[in-house]
Amino acid sequence: MAELEIADEFAIRTVLARYCHRCDDGDIPGLLELFTADAVYTYGQAVAEGTAGLTEFFAPMRDAPHRRGKHLTVNIVAEPAGPDAATALSDFVVLRIVDGQLMPVMAGRYADTLVRSGGAWRISRRDTLLMRAPA
Repeated sequence: MAELEIADEFAIRTVLARYCHRCDDGDIPGLLELFTADAVYTYGQAVAEGTAGLTEFFAPMRDAPHRRGKHLTVNIVAEPAGPDAATALSDFVVLRIVDGQLMPVMAGRYADTLVRSGGAWRISRRDTLLMRAPA
């Protein structure tokens, strides 16, 4: 199995970490910089496409600080998917203060496709797969 160059894997991990930081800070312009202009983001039944769609999708985070929290992304596995493309799977948890207590409010897995353009890695597709109770 082919492996990413260490510098590329580090750069991809940095993109994924910056996503968490910028979500937590409500930095929508900074968040949008991490995506390609034609990116697709899925979250359950919601699908956001392109910069305009992502801006609308993330706007509630900016406008409602109580919806932000602390995003943690772990167990990242990044693999090459072409000369300037990669995939990454990572597990995430979102923590918030609820009734004065730190609580996990969401967990799941991100399935990302990233592309390298102009020397920078960007997310071209992110599918958010929420953790559900076993059936």
